[in-house]
Amino acid sequence: MEERDELELHNCEDCCDGDCDCNHEIEPERFSVTDEDGIEHHFEIIYELENDGKFYWITQEFFEGEDGEPIEDENESEYVVFRAEYSEDDDPVLYSVEDEEFEKVSVAWNKIVEEMLAQADDTEEEE
Repeated sequence: MEERDELELHNCEDCCDGDCDCNHEIEPERFSVTDEDGIEHHFEIIYELENDGKFYWITQEFFEGEDGEPIEDENESEYVVFRAEYSEDDDPVLYSVEDEEFEKVSVAWNKIVEEMLAQADDTEEEE
C-alpha cells in the first residue's frame, strides 16, 4: 500500500463547488416551511420514494429549542408527505399532498416500512 504524506479531506456533503468531480448528490436532510399563517415548521426527511412517476419526501416535523437543537416529540410516529419536483437547477420545489394522492403514497410507504421491518427481523434471527 502506498503511503501519502498529505491527505486532502473533502467533505462532499457540504460541497458547494460546482466544479467538484466527486460524483455526489446533495440531499437536504432538514428543511423549513412557512405556512399560510407565517408559522415556520421544521421537517426532517425520513425517506424519498418514487410512486407513479413522481417523487415524494416522507418527512417528520421536529421542534427546536432555544439552542436550535431538536426537541423530542411524543407524536414521533406521525409523518408528512410532500411531492418534490426539481427545478432546472436541481432545487426542490415542494407541494402539499392530500386525500387520494396521500393515500396512494401512504400505501407505498407502509409497504417499504414493512419490508424494512422484515429485513431487520431477518438480520436479528441470523445473529
